[in-house]
Amino acid sequence: ISFVMSMALANDVPAHTADVHEFVTMVNNTSKPLVFTAFSLNSLQAIHRIGSIVTGGEDEFRHNPFAVHYSEPTTPLRHTHEAVEKLLFCAEKGIPIVYAPAPMSGSTAPATLAGTMVIGNAEILSGLVLQQLKSLGAPFVYGAFITIMDMSTTVFSYGAPELPLMSAAMAEMAHFYRLPAWSQACCTDSKIVDQQAAAEYTNSALMAGLIGSNLIHDCGYLESGMTSSHESILLADEVIGMVRRTLRGINVNAETIGLPVIEETGPGGCFLTTDHTLRHFKDEFWFPRRFDRERHTNWKAEGSRSLLEKLNAEAKRVVEEHVPTPLAAEKRRKIEKIVDQLA
Repeated sequence: ISFVMSMALANDVPAHTADVHEFVTMVNNTSKPLVFTAFSLNSLQAIHRIGSIVTGGEDEFRHNPFAVHYSEPTTPLRHTHEAVEKLLFCAEKGIPIVYAPAPMSGSTAPATLAGTMVIGNAEILSGLVLQQLKSLGAPFVYGAFITIMDMSTTVFSYGAPELPLMSAAMAEMAHFYRLPAWSQACCTDSKIVDQQAAAEYTNSALMAGLIGSNLIHDCGYLESGMTSSHESILLADEVIGMVRRTLRGINVNAETIGLPVIEETGPGGCFLTTDHTLRHFKDEFWFPRRFDRERHTNWKAEGSRSLLEKLNAEAKRVVEEHVPTPLAAEKRRKIEKIVDQLA
């Protein structure tokens, strides 16, 4: 997992400051790039000030931003006052923005997949025009979260095959416009980490990877985005590792073809002890950290643990042992002052 985005909304702080608290929590607990949401222009302005403190100044944040704002138009075919305010502020300050509609086939968009894509594309491009009129060249990510409404449950389905299919098609549109593409993967309608979750995680992750999406979010969601867990995020991380290896493909050159070692080993030989194997197996092979490849006797001797049991144990270990790299004390004090002023 290459970047961090909050999986939930804080409810142990004043509601109007929850988005700022979420941003501060991410800043204090990871050095990875961030994607963040903001309820209002006021929140976005506070987050921008905090981001500038982290980087050492507003100019530094503009020229080397570590955070991307996620915002949405309102399907079908509306831009709210709040969304436009945030869009224009990001343009003014040089904050990269993902502008991502979420049309739902059969409900807020036509039941046809092509018609749903037309709605989403129109919302993205009209937002892009507004942003570029404010500041030509401002950073913009073509984003879409498109799926179907399940007609039997009215659920906005995260696990439907139409979601990765339309996401892939929208990523192709982003490539056509020469814009970075935002899509989703490793999310499911399943309520728990189970076989359904694994299947839907893998299908969406592989599709998003193969199509060349640039930012892929929602990794680790369960229950159509209503819940998540530490275990589900670790499962997503494992699936992403497997997909990344698939996307890396096969390196073909004189060294990897290996004709000398094939000739030297000869018919009936063994390649296990050759220098060629020692040089290459760590780079060529993907090694799972949670999926099981043990022999049955070893698996049984280690407690016959299921994947979920292993994920649970690792999650507890990470929560107990991980120590994030702290921000400098002076930066923390400045950030706390901004948060206190919002309360």
